[in-house]
Amino acid sequence: MPPFNFLKQEVRPNTIPDLKVDATFRKVAKNAITFAIWKIDEDRLEAVPRPQFGTFYDSCAYIVYAASLSGHYATHETITREQKPNVVLERYIHYWLGRNVSEQNRSNVVHKIQELDLYLGNVAAIYRETQGHESARFLSYFKSGYDILSGALTNSPPRPRLFQLHSRKWLRSIELATIEWSHFNSDYIMVLHTEGLIFVWIGRSSSGIERRSALAWVQKHAQGSPITIVDDGYEQAMSAEHKELWNSLLPLNKRMVCQASQVVSDFADYNMNKFRIYKCNQRGRLHLDQLDVGMPAKDDLSDAHGVYLLDNYGQSIWLWVGAQAPQADALSAMGNGRAFVKKKKYPDNTLVVRVLEGHEPVEFKRLFANWLSVWQENSRGHKPVSTKFGKLDAHSLCERPKMAADTQLVDDGRGERVIYRILGDQVQELPVSKTVVFTTNASYVVKYSVQCATVIPADLASVGIKTVIYQWNGSEASAESIARADKFATSSFEALKEPGMFVQLYEFDEPPHFLQIFEGKLIIMRGQRSEMFYGGDLKTNAMLETFLLKVYGDASYNSKAVEETPLSSISSKDCYVIKTSHVWVWCGQSSTGDAREMAKSVGALLGESSLVLEGKESKEFWQSVVMYFNQTLVINGNGNSCSSSTTSSSSGAGSMCNGSSNGGNVSPTLSNNCYLNTSVPSKPRPPVQLFLVWWQQTTLRYEEILGFEQQDLSADCTYILDTGTLTYVWLGSQAVNQERYTTIAQNYVQNAPFGRRSATALAVVRQFQEPNVFKGFFESWQNDYGKNFLSYEQMRKDLGNSVPSTCSLGNGGSPLLLNNRQTDFDAHKKYPLAVLIQEMDMLPPEINPLKREVHLTHDDFVSVFKMSFYEFDELPKWKKTELKKQFKLF
Repeated sequence: MPPFNFLKQEVRPNTIPDLKVDATFRKVAKNAITFAIWKIDEDRLEAVPRPQFGTFYDSCAYIVYAASLSGHYATHETITREQKPNVVLERYIHYWLGRNVSEQNRSNVVHKIQELDLYLGNVAAIYRETQGHESARFLSYFKSGYDILSGALTNSPPRPRLFQLHSRKWLRSIELATIEWSHFNSDYIMVLHTEGLIFVWIGRSSSGIERRSALAWVQKHAQGSPITIVDDGYEQAMSAEHKELWNSLLPLNKRMVCQASQVVSDFADYNMNKFRIYKCNQRGRLHLDQLDVGMPAKDDLSDAHGVYLLDNYGQSIWLWVGAQAPQADALSAMGNGRAFVKKKKYPDNTLVVRVLEGHEPVEFKRLFANWLSVWQENSRGHKPVSTKFGKLDAHSLCERPKMAADTQLVDDGRGERVIYRILGDQVQELPVSKTVVFTTNASYVVKYSVQCATVIPADLASVGIKTVIYQWNGSEASAESIARADKFATSSFEALKEPGMFVQLYEFDEPPHFLQIFEGKLIIMRGQRSEMFYGGDLKTNAMLETFLLKVYGDASYNSKAVEETPLSSISSKDCYVIKTSHVWVWCGQSSTGDAREMAKSVGALLGESSLVLEGKESKEFWQSVVMYFNQTLVINGNGNSCSSSTTSSSSGAGSMCNGSSNGGNVSPTLSNNCYLNTSVPSKPRPPVQLFLVWWQQTTLRYEEILGFEQQDLSADCTYILDTGTLTYVWLGSQAVNQERYTTIAQNYVQNAPFGRRSATALAVVRQFQEPNVFKGFFESWQNDYGKNFLSYEQMRKDLGNSVPSTCSLGNGGSPLLLNNRQTDFDAHKKYPLAVLIQEMDMLPPEINPLKREVHLTHDDFVSVFKMSFYEFDELPKWKKTELKKQFKLF
């Protein structure tokens, strides 16, 4: 396939080919927020009217154009609004290819894309989309899902139609050209639309949210026709009249339904959290030079005159075009991406995207752990609060969820706290003390009671929770200690009688509120110090010891003190507390006044202290600290300590990272991706992402929701909200597998397709108990939203269709466990009886000849054995074998 002739950004006027821009495109306002769709059918380009947005034909190609303000998202409901010339817009062009699109249409859409790109000034990102494999951004345009009609039936006379419905967040309905059992799959909901009746066939592996969406879709399209629901494997339960109509179109004696598809994780290919980068060189033909990179960084795209190809392990191909790249390279970029797909023998539906330097979409930027420009753009539209916490009051956090979300402060930290120390299998409640010392060889559970400085009901509801259970694991804690802490913390969370949140975190990843409840004075010591701090009075024992603490942060919500040993270098930006026979607070000449105040407050905990400024140290100081400190260690702010190499001391706690000389304080589990500083509200952080997650077999699946809002949260689902500071797991009130919330979060952070520390802090919140720090990431949060949730069973009942008592449906519920340890009967692929009674060598390969009966539908099973499978399973083994032999199923 020849390269696509796309035009690049900032092409000189005298180098632009003389292209005639279609008059239809010229109706688009160039500098406006807008959303438009055009259909290409053979040689015609026609604008799709707004009422038909979200309806596609599988024989056509479509162009979708979306323009929005930076950090915002357009949808099919976006109203065109002109903007001032200086307003920067994000522009996206998608061309969508139906499954049965002709080669002529494929070719035509490429030329039309070139015209639209030229007309808009060559600043849009361009996505090649294919039916069934659309990008998250394309899907986000159609909040209520979309329909794909069969081009083969466009002009056919009225006749029964078959539709295939699936997908959790965005329901996709696909009209099929033929009515055959081969289209059925237990993952799907199938709709058979006849002249007088609509059959809704519910696949046994479909989820509750899919079933609800499907029933809503059917009611919308029913136009007064009666609706009857048919359960997968229970077709014989239909009335005689309905069964006769069904048999005339889909004979039950030919029934064959595939079992649930075996899937791999959406992020399975990202286990190494990296991808391949190639530099494109034109040497008469496409030539790619692979870059030798580990964790991809923005700096790898160093040549503004070049074009780079990013291979996301076949999941997507990105072409990055430098602002000053030669026109020939820019023109051939998209075509080279398609050529690469073919060369690698990736599926033809692989997503290919061309992006331009300076106009990269957020999906591209976040693939790079250090792309700071994207972290500084707040995708939710509100700016991080940089004001010192002392100037904020607790009442503001109560009444302003957005402020709470930006600062990640639930309250002012003055509530009651109870601390438990877990070492091995021992759980010890610690006495109440102003001085709190954690040791790295233990885990701690802190039960914190939220204190809200208001009695106004609306503000109390805004705070959302009354208790936070924190679990902190030290970098040297044993697996036994962490497991015991897990059990203790989760049981404490489950036992809460009032709304609460559970947060699991590791050393170096303390979020702001956790540090705030200790007023920034948390001291973390090496594990061998345990006896010193847990064997009597702290000050008495501390007098007998010598140690050095590095103080991180400059405010109560981002500060802590960590023992450093051995010390290899010191930055002039930092502050230290040195405990010898005296307590010294040493502050570098470049440290801030706020950082010095925090260091002084830590020093005061250990006894009477003296402040020492760099360059003004006394002889007595040097004599006292010689075993720890000497002048050669001080490197004027350019030392090897991580705070000096990655961030200033005002960037706060949590900034230590792998590769820094920090005295070995970094846990082996925290050895990658230290770009996230999880403790500082003003620190640039990744744009917030929302994922719908679910288990399919033993694999966790993810579906990202771009441009999310509260209405995207469904009560029968589980979601992950990744804020960069905390990874929240939101549990819907009707969601299944809720007991696996920590597994869900850990699986996510380990396999996410961008840099993440494996020890990123995790938080668990329940529907209707969301804290203000969670709500603030959503626009216009409504506390009562979702309380009128209508379940699938309720919707079905309203339609006059009951659920068979023998059919394990539920909300996509978990399999039953039977006496013989056989998994749920409904989870097996089903075959007609005629297939199952064949000779052994004639059976389909997935059938165990000794377990043929599990491949019968429920109806066929009852017809043969005169009992349900679950009754059959209770019989003695000899009796079951005898019955199977009798009916030739053994």
